[in-house]
Amino acid sequence: MIFIDSSVLYNALVVTELTEYAARVFKLEEPRITSETVIDEVWFALLKRDAGSPWKIKKKLKNSWEFRKTAVKYLSGTLGFLSAQNVVIIPDSSNWTKVAYYVKEFGLMPHDARILATALEYNCDKLATLDEDFGTVKDIINLVPENFW
Repeated sequence: MIFIDSSVLYNALVVTELTEYAARVFKLEEPRITSETVIDEVWFALLKRDAGSPWKIKKKLKNSWEFRKTAVKYLSGTLGFLSAQNVVIIPDSSNWTKVAYYVKEFGLMPHDARILATALEYNCDKLATLDEDFGTVKDIINLVPENFW
């Protein structure tokens, strides 16, 4: 089973230099899952892309009805894409001891450590990511797409 990380989902939704790698992940013929943290990170990244910075998101949401509608459109589009790709959304790990261990052992950021903990809890043998920070965990989970790693 493959766990889809934020970097793959974002680059599947937004055309970038990494989109081709992301597209390859969704062509793999095996079950795929992702988590609530991934959806949250992607939604935030889409809003930040439009707002220009994280600090402007709150102001735009407060002052612009159009930006609010766009925010909702981004979430529904992301969820629709995941559904169309048969990606199951699962709850994140709440094993904070494991999350802290992955931060300490592999130098991961807290969200990345939680993503890893979640993938392993759900018995994923692959982590689909374009985030080079995950390079430190390639000995405990297979990283895909292979041609990226």
